[in-house]
Amino acid sequence: MKKCTVPSPWTPVESRIGRNDAVISVWGRRYEWKDSLFPMSISTAGREILSSPATLHAVFDGEEKPFEKTFFTVHCEDDEKAVFTVSQTAGDIIVNARFTVEFDGFIECVLSIVPFWGAKPTIDGLYIDIPLTKESSELYHLWPAGVSGICVDGQVISSGAVPDGGFSIPFRPYVWCGWEFGGLGVAMESEENIDLNDRSGMISLRDSGGGRLLRYTLLDRTPIAWEGRADSWGDALEPIDYVIGLHPTPVKPMYKDRLGAHILHTDWTDKTDYLSADENGENLCVRLQKQGVNWIIFHEGWSSVQNYGQAVDEEKFSRTVYELHKCGIKVMAYFGYEYATTAPGWHENKYDYLIRNPYGHPTGGWQRLNQCQRDYMVCYAGGYASEMRDRVRYAMTHYHLDGIYTDGTYVPWECANPSHGCGYVSPDGVRHSTYPILAVRRHVKELYKLVHGLGGYIDTHQSSCLMAPTLSFADSFFNGESIQEKLKQDFLGFMNLPAYRTEYMGKNLGVFPQLLAYVDERMPIEKAASLSMIHDVMPRPWGEGLAAKLSPYWKELAGFGVSDAVWHPYWLDGPVKCLTENAYCSSYEKDGKLLCVISAFDVGISDVTLDIGGVKHAVPVTPFVPKLAEFDI
Repeated sequence: MKKCTVPSPWTPVESRIGRNDAVISVWGRRYEWKDSLFPMSISTAGREILSSPATLHAVFDGEEKPFEKTFFTVHCEDDEKAVFTVSQTAGDIIVNARFTVEFDGFIECVLSIVPFWGAKPTIDGLYIDIPLTKESSELYHLWPAGVSGICVDGQVISSGAVPDGGFSIPFRPYVWCGWEFGGLGVAMESEENIDLNDRSGMISLRDSGGGRLLRYTLLDRTPIAWEGRADSWGDALEPIDYVIGLHPTPVKPMYKDRLGAHILHTDWTDKTDYLSADENGENLCVRLQKQGVNWIIFHEGWSSVQNYGQAVDEEKFSRTVYELHKCGIKVMAYFGYEYATTAPGWHENKYDYLIRNPYGHPTGGWQRLNQCQRDYMVCYAGGYASEMRDRVRYAMTHYHLDGIYTDGTYVPWECANPSHGCGYVSPDGVRHSTYPILAVRRHVKELYKLVHGLGGYIDTHQSSCLMAPTLSFADSFFNGESIQEKLKQDFLGFMNLPAYRTEYMGKNLGVFPQLLAYVDERMPIEKAASLSMIHDVMPRPWGEGLAAKLSPYWKELAGFGVSDAVWHPYWLDGPVKCLTENAYCSSYEKDGKLLCVISAFDVGISDVTLDIGGVKHAVPVTPFVPKLAEFDI
């Protein structure tokens, strides 16, 4: 029997590709082409999300001309992918669109615009229309929110409800439109070969025919590379390529026991004591076990070389992992986005490994570990990707780790380093950065196979970048750093509920999150929990003290059995109606009982009125502190 090479939880790709049509199914999704360059149907999360076929439009001397002569060429059909090319002609161009559909549902389209032999091209317009149903395009996510993906300042919001009338924006490498449980992500690595007189509206989302039209404008004039030239045998015009990724979400089934992951995030150094007994004869491992902690993440200080996976004190670190395992606590350790000047290959590898801006300079540069090393940002298009995987393999097998926590690894930070293929030079001679989405995707796909092959787990921190093509290969994500300061200044005005449902709930992606909260007097852990728990998400504690505060919630949720319960979110019709203004109630239903999660976002609220089956219940609450209440139904 042929062995399936598709990693869990996905299923093999099923494809049928004909002379002028194709039907491809992956886990949870189905795509159809018929006499078309782009899909005529995309279904995900149980619904069709296109209101009509996605189309490419070409304009010649100011007049749009139709595409004709559709022809499909099959290149590969196996468990992991289906690859085929769709070819058409219009005006004086040929269009070849090579599609690669992978097992996680990612569709890579390499769109080649080819001039007719011997012709002087007259094309002066090119755009892609993706018509979405209105109910499948209520929410949006953009990355990055601003002009750069590298720097976040704690005040970045990149998601929310689609505004009335839609929006029009310059190039973004990733745009997602959808609803709380699914949608469509569109990825492009750069603006290369995009020729526009005005780039401010390259991407737009507008109301159209009862739905919404997502448009990508690639040309509104003759391409500079072709302008004024005619094709000839000895001086041919080079085809113009665009690489576009389409990724319907969710990408995989949501992890069933997501609230059962009681993850504690903390530091570990050679001075950290997990092993000594206190006055009760218990060490820290035992105390954490009693609180309900079942996962622990050791942050970056565990490694003597930043991001290298070599423990400061190997013997003590191994003993700590052993003692935690005895208490039923699994261990992840930090791997991140930097390369240290103390790494053994620094001198030989720094140019290939590092992100370089268009001027050739590196980015980042924190000082770590007693200020004795500098750490610069890496690009996973370079050789560092392979070295990181080798170091992860070493750490998991040598220290018996149960998984890894990755910082920034799933984010395609902008890079212009030509040594590994990033960046491009525009016709005016200026070098520009690109966003290496496909290189990061290849890296994390291999990382996922490696870690899961060792029986492990991957959690990642991705700072407002909810990018399906990369996060598909994470088990969970840790989001919220990019909003911390604004969240403390204006808790609900800035982080509104539609934004939370888009970016911080995970249901639309199929990967479960935990909320990052920098706890202080303005943001106690309970306040963070009041926002996250009504969305079926827990905040992640840093240190033993915060774990103790979340412990009662962990235990009550586990005692009710929420992993086997039906979740009813506050914004949909369900068995509970919250009648108090500025208060919200989501609930879990199981075996004729309800566990209600109630949050009040007004200091004047002392009790919340719930309507359960026509019976009103007054539940005492503390504002900005979640309340759990159980009822029979």
